[in-house]
Amino acid sequence: MKGKRQHIKQRVQAMVLIIAVFSLIINSAVSIIGMMRIKDDSSKTLIEQMRLNINNILISKADFADSNFGKYADYISNSADYINELYKNTNSYIRRQVLPPDILNKNKLTMQRTFSSRNIKLEDVENELSLLGNLEQIWKPIVMRNSDVITSVYIGTESGFMISYDNYSELDEGETESYYNYFDSIWYKGAKEKNTVFFTEVYRDSYGRGLMISCAAPFYDENDEFAGVVCMDMLISDLYRSVISLNLGEKTEAFLIDNFGNIITDKEENSQNTTFNNIYENVNIEESLAKNIMEGKKGILLSDNGSYYAYTLLTRVPWKLCFSIPQDTVLKPVHNMNVEIIKTIILFIVFFIVIIILVLFVSKKLSRQFTEPLISLGKDVAVISKGNLDYRAKIYNNDEIGDLAAEFNNMASSLKKYIDDFTAITVEKERISAELNVATQIQIGMIPNVFPAFPDIKEIDIYATMTPAKEVGGDFYDFFFIDETHFAMVIADVSGKGVPAALFMMISKILLNDRAMIGGTPSDILAFVNDRLYASNLADMFVTAWFGILDIGTGVVTAANAGHEYPAITNTDGVFELHKDKHGFVLGGMEGIKYKDYTFTLNKGDYLYLYTDGVPEATYDENNFFGKENMLSSLNKKNGRTPENILKDVKSDIDNFVKNAPQFDDITMLCIKYNGKED
Repeated sequence: MKGKRQHIKQRVQAMVLIIAVFSLIINSAVSIIGMMRIKDDSSKTLIEQMRLNINNILISKADFADSNFGKYADYISNSADYINELYKNTNSYIRRQVLPPDILNKNKLTMQRTFSSRNIKLEDVENELSLLGNLEQIWKPIVMRNSDVITSVYIGTESGFMISYDNYSELDEGETESYYNYFDSIWYKGAKEKNTVFFTEVYRDSYGRGLMISCAAPFYDENDEFAGVVCMDMLISDLYRSVISLNLGEKTEAFLIDNFGNIITDKEENSQNTTFNNIYENVNIEESLAKNIMEGKKGILLSDNGSYYAYTLLTRVPWKLCFSIPQDTVLKPVHNMNVEIIKTIILFIVFFIVIIILVLFVSKKLSRQFTEPLISLGKDVAVISKGNLDYRAKIYNNDEIGDLAAEFNNMASSLKKYIDDFTAITVEKERISAELNVATQIQIGMIPNVFPAFPDIKEIDIYATMTPAKEVGGDFYDFFFIDETHFAMVIADVSGKGVPAALFMMISKILLNDRAMIGGTPSDILAFVNDRLYASNLADMFVTAWFGILDIGTGVVTAANAGHEYPAITNTDGVFELHKDKHGFVLGGMEGIKYKDYTFTLNKGDYLYLYTDGVPEATYDENNFFGKENMLSSLNKKNGRTPENILKDVKSDIDNFVKNAPQFDDITMLCIKYNGKED
């Protein structure tokens, strides 16, 4: 009987052990499945976040690169505009002597001359040479502020002489003049043929300073005939380091690719090779990836060599920006998390095996002691695995199971912190978006936007629109009565886009409005605003503007133009034509600029149309623009339209032209119809 009771006791103990082991297996499986689900979901989230970060860095660097290249392109464009002004207003400028190179000026920034051949005589070109000597006053601050990038600024004229601002002042032995036939140079021929701002391909500096590019633009004489080219030499190494700087981990590379497929990195500056590393010859870049990059596409691609390539097209120069980031670097956080989870799983399995062995050799009391915490832990992990990261597993004892529970709690805390951080970033982005929306409303409130603007004044009918390329823009228009009979109209375009341009726009608008109310001609008002903007223009921004004052009793308009687009005015047949007025220098670019007034008369029923360059330069790719011919065609669709209908027709034609392409520049228009006095 005693043996039977012992046998029954053993069977009961065995049954208890089997139930305990089975329960432990079930709960352990649930825990492992929960951890694997957390591992998979977290891996996907981290990978997507890393791709988003890479894309944000790419966009940020591309915008910064475009801004830098655009700055130097603007320097050259402004220099060309200034030279055109010199030719057209020769009597307004003093003559400045330009000497040949002098060894005493070696390593000093100096204005100096060079002839294209020995057939050029000083007395034949001296008047034009001394006129262009005025360029020093705009070149000097540009070179001084950018001495780490700009090595030389110079012009070459059709008359056969060059003027340079640099520190190369040596002459050949026995010579009194310097000679260089520049007419077949790439920078001269390229700017002349393209008839616009032109970047050369990358080349090696003959003075051994590294890789360089040149930016050139044509200029014209008083008859609008081609007169020469202005050019700037820039060190790619310093420009590259100022534009491209990454800190994403080891073996991460960033490089620019020019229009010929040449790869430009800071590693090239110490290379003595005579050829560049070309994208099609790079063994690390497969053919399909190279094709996508050279076609100007944008994307992120995992290459066969195990690296992510992020690439995009710059807008100011036909170059591409590319990042190469090893997949191991991108996936390192995911790998680290997976390792920790796997360690936890392995630790759990080890503890599980130990517990099983112990359960086989201990009594029912010990079995219960170990089984109860494991079952509880399995339930706690199941709760956590369903997404309740605030839940914490209970720690019964300071043993292996307690350590495992603590590891789960630490894992849940880490995942919760990561999700909270991710949520905070999302909230911050939404806050910035909300602030930009407020900035948009503030900017809209700064300009007249209620139409009809003057319902009680029958002499005029006016309408205007502004469509920013971003949330806020740099274009603006304004119109207001200075007194009962004089009506002021302004349209302007600030260099750049976004918040900086919008701030500069508001300052410019307030200055123009306040100064106009004091009195004076448009040229007086523009000169005053130019000096005020220049005095505090640390960002090197500028404004193009057209300012006109209409006498509503006579229809006479007095206007001045500060580098802005030509206005369009209807002729005697009621057809819109461009009125090619004289351009002054842009506002904020140089102190002491004088502007010229001109007048024209609007007859009863005539229209005046003003616009920014976003209208003719609207495009769906880099080679096709809406243009001024299409603009005039839209303006002349039919007679008898109101200013509002005219602007809506032009905007509709622009939208049909660009289709679904993104808007690259602000589009601002203003149209006024002069009705005259009632008979």
